This record gives sequence, C-alpha cells and structure tokens, in this order.
Amino acid sequence: MSRGLTLIELLVSLAIITVVLGLTVVGIGALTGTQAKAVTNELVGAIRTLYDTAALTGRTCRLTFSLDSDTESKAHYQAECSETATAIRREGATPFELPQSMAPQTELEKEERRKIEALLLQTGFSARETKPRPLPSSVTLSIWTEHRPKAIQQGQAHLYFFPQGFTENAHIVVRQSSNAWTLVVSGLTGKVHIVAEELEPPT
Repeated sequence: MSRGLTLIELLVSLAIITVVLGLTVVGIGALTGTQAKAVTNELVGAIRTLYDTAALTGRTCRLTFSLDSDTESKAHYQAECSETATAIRREGATPFELPQSMAPQTELEKEERRKIEALLLQTGFSARETKPRPLPSSVTLSIWTEHRPKAIQQGQAHLYFFPQGFTENAHIVVRQSSNAWTLVVSGLTGKVHIVAEELEPPT
C-alpha cells in the first residue's frame, strides 16, 4: 500500500519547483535583455526630466552614474541638481567648457555663453532629486559624453543638463548578456534616440 506525501515533503517539493522556475525566468530574462530594456526606459525618463528641470528652475543638473559595485553598494545612478541657480563646472581644476557643437550664433547667445562661463563655480550638487537607482547585477553601462575622449565603464560618470535648455551629446550603452541598446542623446534638444545595438562613440 503506497503512502501519500507528508506536508513537509509537499513544502520541500514546492520550494524546489519555485527555485527552478525562478532560475528559468532569470535565464530567459538574460537571453531577451528584459532588465536592460527596463533600465533603458528608466534612463530615457530621467534624461527628459532633468532636461526640463534644468530649463525650468535655472539650476544645472546632472545624471550621476556610479559604475563600480562592491559588498556595500551596487552600481547605480541618480539625479542631482545644483543648490543654486547657477551653471556648474565639473570636477577638477579646469572649468567645464561648453561643447563646441553648442557654439552660440547670435550676439545674444554669445553674451549668454559669457555669463555661463563666468558662473562656472563649484557650489555643490544635491542628490535630493531622486534616490539612487541600483542597476541589476546582470546589466552594465558605459557612458560617453562629448568632452571625454572615450566611454567610461568604471568609476563615476556624469551627464550634465544646463539651464539654457541644452545638455551634452552623449551615448549611453546598456548591456545585458549579448543584448545591447544605445541611448543617443542630442545636446541641443535633449531628445533621446534608442538604437538596438552598441554604437561606438563619435570620433
């Protein structure tokens, strides 16, 4: 006479099935790049929001990427804006120069540029705009902006948004397994074009 399964045996069986299904979902997600797609969509929204915030508030904002992970923190990104309504220079001893692709054409634009460059003072950024958004462990980023010779894949990278209604030309590559998407950011309009492959930064 065969005996039935005990409650403990049923619970163990259900636990094993749950783990197997979870691993299957993770595997399928890696193959299709589901998490990378989600990060790509989040970044498009963050870029649009910061572009508008800088233009409306007169503050310089930036999207900060911390690309290294360790036992204490995961790789993440977050939105930050200057404490005051002034243009901000980037880290380092030399002031942040406005990209040449954004060179002003009219006398009024030239005067505005002179004002911006005169206000390139480091007053600090506040991270209160958003909480850090951790990246899934299977997703990696590389960030290229036009003032850098090559893309950054480790350490910190920044994408700046200026009060005068422009940002930096940039490529943000989001990878998961063999899948990759490139966010091509237009410096003059802040619009983002998504390309379903990894693009090399312009030379």
